[in-house]
Amino acid sequence: MTAESPVIVKQLLAGRDHALSHPVAGQMMNFAYLVGCAKTQDCLLVDPTWDPEGLVEIAESQGFKVVGCIATHGHPDHVGGAMMGFEVPGIREIADRGPIHAHPAELETLCEGTGLAADAFQLHEDGETIELGEQQLDVLLCPGHTPGHIVVVGGGSAITGDVLFVGACGRIDLPGSDPRAMFDSLQRLAKLPGETMVYPGHHYGGAMTSTIENERKTNPYLQISTVEEWTRMMGGSPW
Repeated sequence: MTAESPVIVKQLLAGRDHALSHPVAGQMMNFAYLVGCAKTQDCLLVDPTWDPEGLVEIAESQGFKVVGCIATHGHPDHVGGAMMGFEVPGIREIADRGPIHAHPAELETLCEGTGLAADAFQLHEDGETIELGEQQLDVLLCPGHTPGHIVVVGGGSAITGDVLFVGACGRIDLPGSDPRAMFDSLQRLAKLPGETMVYPGHHYGGAMTSTIENERKTNPYLQISTVEEWTRMMGGSPW
């Protein structure tokens, strides 16, 4: 984001910007995000795993006050929990900072994976907003990777989690995935304004960020416009 934007987005890569000593964080290439209100300096941490306390320290060192978190979805590499023989730290460790914003369809997974009670979460339906200082962030329900996956839009940016990557899209072969829902979610994101900045959940592309316009032009998954094309691309009907 530009300095003039009322919503500040800072992208932080696990293994490079934080979680420097974690044996797995760098391999997973997760992005966490600091999303702040430029006027009040309140901020939310999006998908703060691997080193949540370190992310809070980064935010505070830059003059922000962490007032909660956003969970795009419930997978442990994004919110914490058991994974590959490791206990991944995440939202549980900083739940005292404020509510954790998520979609109701993801609540059961989030509670089971993190051990947090349901009252730790502030739930938002599709089209609702998250208040952040004097700004509002829009919640878009974009299922496919998981049933309750959300994309957070504000200040000309979209934090797309594991739905849209730079040049790719998220997996649709995991428990709770839905290939047809992923197609619909990608079509929805493709309709965002072209200048919208894309901030993905992993550093899987050649670049760390992109724009919707660039993804329309270069991402094969956003160049598909019909279910029939999607089916052929996925090697036969996946649903």
